[in-house]
Amino acid sequence: MTLPMFRKHFSKLTFLLTVLIIQACSSIKPKQPANANQTLAPKQLPPIVSTIHIPIKVEMKPLFKLADDAFDKEFKGSDKPCSGLRYDYKVKREPIQISGTGKTVNLNLDMAYGFKGEYCAACLFETCVNPPIPFSCGWNEKLRRVNVKLSSDIDILPNYQVKSSSRFTDIKTIDPCEVTFANININSILQSQLKPYLIQFAGMIDAEVAKQNLKPYIKPIWDALQEEIKIDMAGYMRFQPKEISLGEISMNGSQLSFSVGLKAAPVIAPNPTSALPADLPNLSPYKKSSGFEVYTDLYLNYDTLSAQVYSTIKDQIFEMGSKKIKVTYIKLFPAKEKLGVEVGFTGSNKGVFYLLSVPEFNAKTSKLSLKQVEYDISTKNVLIKSAKWLLDETIRKKLEEQMVFDVSDLVKLTRESINASLNQKMDYGVRLQGSLQDLDIKDYVIQPEALLVRSLTKGNLQVFVNQ
Repeated sequence: MTLPMFRKHFSKLTFLLTVLIIQACSSIKPKQPANANQTLAPKQLPPIVSTIHIPIKVEMKPLFKLADDAFDKEFKGSDKPCSGLRYDYKVKREPIQISGTGKTVNLNLDMAYGFKGEYCAACLFETCVNPPIPFSCGWNEKLRRVNVKLSSDIDILPNYQVKSSSRFTDIKTIDPCEVTFANININSILQSQLKPYLIQFAGMIDAEVAKQNLKPYIKPIWDALQEEIKIDMAGYMRFQPKEISLGEISMNGSQLSFSVGLKAAPVIAPNPTSALPADLPNLSPYKKSSGFEVYTDLYLNYDTLSAQVYSTIKDQIFEMGSKKIKVTYIKLFPAKEKLGVEVGFTGSNKGVFYLLSVPEFNAKTSKLSLKQVEYDISTKNVLIKSAKWLLDETIRKKLEEQMVFDVSDLVKLTRESINASLNQKMDYGVRLQGSLQDLDIKDYVIQPEALLVRSLTKGNLQVFVNQ
């Protein structure tokens, strides 16, 4: 190689080395923040007790039909003293009719009767002194009608047993027999004969009703609400029922209606659990309340948030006098109780610097902002020595203004998913019907891969069951 050629190559090599040295000197690479990629244990979600109202209807006709079937459809009797009225009677009845209002079941019973007999004015040595006077009514002719009314007060015991208190209330003859001897009305006598049967019938009703237990109606609801419900975007909802109570019962026609108040502490957890179902407890005192509340976490992935904010600033130039930089990437990361931001840049200087920030969520606009943005101490120390101009407030404030994330789509999808979970069919014929009315941000949790925005959802929920 000739001397001129050597000098030429040496000059080029010297130029390249100078450029590399200059670039190396202008490259900024501070250490990561001391708390980078560290997180605090998330706070445990506080339990919120909600009351879920479950309207239930029980058809009472089958219960009273059992008593009706066990009670004779026809019966007869007689009373034959030596003197006075001697008679035989027979009674037929129709099936019992049921209606009700409030806590009272009204039982209507149509009956028909007939009788025959004779009247002996006086008796001597077990023999009627005068020939007895015969009489009859509804015998070998159309039976005479009478209407009987009974009432049953219904109650439900803590062990789910149904209790009734039945009583005979009224008897009214529709087409009475006009038969009277010695101021004795045969209709009144017959009514007195019927009353013991009616009292017996009332006792039979109470015995049959007492066999009825509401556990078969309520236990499927209790079991169904211990199942986990998958909620897209949120996790798994568990109602966690704690207590169960009955509201005021009411009769509507032949149906017994009441509301079950199920106290629960619902939660939405990220993963399913294998918790064993709890046994159905005895009934607790009923306290009227409304509303349904449950906490849920919105998962805001750091990579997704980083890409979103970078897309808004990737073409921007940040200037300070004659100095300028352009951001080449944004990377969010956890830093214990704060959120760290790694900013890659090029321009008058190149390299990275680190910011620390505090997340702030605006529920009205569904936007997440990084506030109190400041340079990390390690970044400050490096910039003071190599690029002090980057510490100017203008650049920091401009970056803070850009650190805004629109998460309305995530909030919308979460609301829709929770709403869908509150309106679905479950096992045992149980159907949920509810609506989400509010989603209120309460806190946030910084996790290794995502920011958890902790929100309290409020709404209404009813549970219906096919009996």
